[in-house]
This record gives sequence, C-alpha cells and structure tokens, in this order.
Amino acid sequence: MDELKLKKVAAYCRVSTEKQADEQTIDVQKRFLQEWADANNAIITQWYLDDGWSGDTLDRPELDNLRSEVGSGIWDAVVFIDRDRLARTLSYQEYVIRELLEKTIDVIFLNNPLAEDKQTRVLQQMYGIVAEMERINIAERMRKGKIHKAKSGKLIGHQAPYGYKYQLIMGTEGGFFKVCEPEAEIVRMIFHWVADEGYSMRRVVKELYELGIKPPKGKRDSWPKSSIARMLNREDYIGISYYNRREAVAPRNPIKFEKYRRVKKSSRRKRPRDEWIAIPVPRIIDDDLFHRAKQRMLENFLYGKRNKQYEYLLTGKVMCACGAKRVGDGVREHHYYRCAARIYNYPVVTDKCKYEGVNAEILDAMTWNKLLELLSQKSLIKSQAQKWGEKQGKTVDKSKEGLTRLKSALEKLTDEEKRYTRAFASKLIEFEHYKNEMQEVKAKREAIELEIKNFDERVPDEAVNLDSFEDICDTLYHTLKYAPASDRQEYIRNLIVSIYVGERRSALVNGHIPLLAQAQNVGYEPIGRYRRSSERREIHTV
Repeated sequence: MDELKLKKVAAYCRVSTEKQADEQTIDVQKRFLQEWADANNAIITQWYLDDGWSGDTLDRPELDNLRSEVGSGIWDAVVFIDRDRLARTLSYQEYVIRELLEKTIDVIFLNNPLAEDKQTRVLQQMYGIVAEMERINIAERMRKGKIHKAKSGKLIGHQAPYGYKYQLIMGTEGGFFKVCEPEAEIVRMIFHWVADEGYSMRRVVKELYELGIKPPKGKRDSWPKSSIARMLNREDYIGISYYNRREAVAPRNPIKFEKYRRVKKSSRRKRPRDEWIAIPVPRIIDDDLFHRAKQRMLENFLYGKRNKQYEYLLTGKVMCACGAKRVGDGVREHHYYRCAARIYNYPVVTDKCKYEGVNAEILDAMTWNKLLELLSQKSLIKSQAQKWGEKQGKTVDKSKEGLTRLKSALEKLTDEEKRYTRAFASKLIEFEHYKNEMQEVKAKREAIELEIKNFDERVPDEAVNLDSFEDICDTLYHTLKYAPASDRQEYIRNLIVSIYVGERRSALVNGHIPLLAQAQNVGYEPIGRYRRSSERREIHTV
C-alpha cells in the first residue's frame, strides 16, 4: 500500500484496565498515531477508543462500532499501534484483519506492519502463536510464584479486612497485616455483642448506626448485614488468613444484562478447602470468642422467633400507596404488612413513605372472608362466566384465523432461512451479513413460536358449560372454606393479583374475579411510624 496516497483513516486504541486508562496510556497511543498521520499525509477522521477493555474478547463497544462502520465511506484504512491493541488472541486478530481486508479496508500496524505476501504473513502468524504461548507461560509463572510466596508465609496483594491495614514491604510484591487498633476495638465489640449479648445481625447494625460508626468505605450511613456476617466468619481475626480461597468465574445469573462486560469473570467461587493456603497474621480476638459468636449466629438462624412465627397469607401481594411492596414484619403477638421502602433502609429513617403498617391478621382474615363471600354468590359468578364465554365465542374464529396466519409466517421464515443459507454458500453475501440476517430471522421465529404455544391458553377447545355450574360453585366454595391454613396461601396466589392498601380503612383487591373490599377494621396501627412492634403494646383500632 502506498501510504503517501492515504487520506482518510480510522484510529483504534485500547487499554486493558481502568488503571491503565487513568494513567493516560490511551493518550500516549493517540499521540503516536497522530504523529504517524501527520508524517504520512493522512487524516484521522474517526477515533475508536476502548478504555479499560480486555483484549481477550472481541465484545468491545468501540471495536464493534468500528466494524459496523466498515464501508460507510468515512475512512479507507484502520491504523493500530500494534496487533496486541487489536486483540490478544491470534485467532481474533486474524478474524478482524480478514474481515477488514475483504471489505477493501487497509490495515496498518505501526509496529510489525502487516506483510503483503503470503509467506511473510504465515511467518507473522507463527510469531503470533509464539507470543501467545509466551503470554500463557508468563501468566502461569506468575501464578506459581504467588503460590510459592503464599506458602512461605507472605501476603500477596491481599485486601485487608476491617481491623487491619495492609503494609507493603518496599522492594517486594509481598506485605503484611498491621492491626488498626481503633477498628480492632470495634471488631471486638461486635463479636462480644453476638457471642455474649446474643445480638442478631440486625441488632448489631442498629447499634453501630446509633453509635455513629460507619462502614469502612463510608458510602452509606449504616452497615449492610452481609458485611457483619462476613466479619463474623473471617478467621483472620484469630490469626489465620487464606490465599487461593476463591477463584474468578463468569456469573451464572448476572444481576443485570450487559451487552459489553469489562470483566467476564465477575463472580467469585469458593475453592475446595484443601487448596487454601493458610498464612499467619496478627490475631484480634481469641478462638473461644470467635467460635462462641459463630455458634450464636447458628442458633439465631435456627431458633430465631422470626422462623414460623406467623404465616403471612398475602405474602407478595400487598402493595403500598407509595408504590413499593409491603412485606410482613413484626415480633411476638403483633404482625404487620409494612412498606418495604422503610424496612430495607433500616436503621436509617427515610421519608420515602408516610403510610403506617397494616395489621396482618385483620387484613388476612378480611381478604379471605371477602373472597369466600363473593365465591358463595353463584349468580354473580355465573354472570361473569356467561360474559366471558360470550366474549370468547366472538373471538375464537378470529383467533383461529390468527393461528393460521402465524403458521404461514413460520413457513415463510423457513424459506427465508434457506435462501440466506444458499446465498452464503454461493458466496453471494458476506458472513457478517449472513449472521445478522439469520439472527433476525431467529428472533422472529422465537416470537411466532411463543405466540403459537400460548394459543391454546387463549382459545378454549370447548364452550363454557353452564349446566353443572352450581355444582362447580358449591365444590369451589367448600374447598376454600374448609381448606387448611397450609393451602390457603396457594389459593391466594392463584386467585389474587395484588392488594392495594391506600388510606386507612380501605383496601383494593385485584384478582381474576373483580373484588372491592372496604377494610372496616384494619387496626392495630403502630403508635409511632418508626417504632418496632416489640415496643408497641396498645391496640389502636381505626
């Protein structure tokens, strides 16, 4: 390629970690590329910058943008510092290079330029394989070196738990834990609360909040219960830290969908205990206190009063007027459906919701009795069934026509798949075009198949038979009336969609049968909005 005739180019830069991005290595790459462009009569019309993205994957936002704009006319060539900036793996490098060259886009590497003859290209690929093997060997040597240092009692890259500070030994990769006495006192206090005072983790969170002791990172005012639980299980506090205890893995159930993930292995999995490497560290508490705290945690879990204290009939169905869910909450004899916005922010007082708790026993009983009352009204249910049947009768023919159209559309998609496959096999379309079209066809097919699958649920095979309707109503009513408590929650889940609790004395129940109930005695209101139920002893009817 004659670089002097090159006019429009795209420039791609990448750094592997956010730390490298912070150190402005992207700017260094940009400077080198701009100097090359100025010296070779080229104009960089588009920059593609992947800050903090690994080269072990092609799933990078800016690389995808570059590949999608091939042939747009914005640029005629792509320039990189070297192959490693494109990808770490040789197969990925060659895939993208071939993709660009097939679209008549020139590929330029400032270091180790792309060879023009096939023999030299093969040699470059061999060098790439050797470089890739060397990277693997370096990573393995580093891993073994860290294992060796850990076995010799050195802490390698440890993040110190609360109560310690990690002290790096100058000139080495190792370090040691140094007790941070102010934090260590808090650690001892927490273990004492649990082991000797019998505090639950929730109680510990409350005490720390009231004492003004914030979590180490200081991003929130109260400690998460999970942090307290981890602290109470860490053997560092009795003088043993572990290396190689966990390994990075790809998340099985990601919290949120992300098309591009900077870190593929973002979850941690515990390794078998025989692979852990014990490293001695300064102890903060004695073994007896540690094991007594663990035993108390187990007892709290097994025998806590929350376990089987009260079976909330309407679990997952009650909504608050503020828009949040209501959850069961209470101890001893009083039980409430309270707004989750306040429960989840405990012990911090929040103004997200102004509505009081609703007595669970009364709302459960009221809802169940009202449900039985309505189900006992045979004329009402029969009228609803007739209306439903008439509506279904009017729509069944149209629905069957819709099913025919869906099946016809499915056949057309099959033909479309065959056409794209033949075109690709005959080299009439590029692989990328073929892949995109097939993905689109696949998405359409899945949507249509789902519609067909749900068809039987929308279109009844038989008309509604009202001859034996009264017998059905009697059976349904008696089944519910004499249902054991263990089965009632299942019936509620099937019949009721949601229960909206608004102002006092009213609840709107939405289900498969329209229900509108007035909560005439939704009582046992708490005296104080933010008082625990264990502190309430008065019953306040409304």
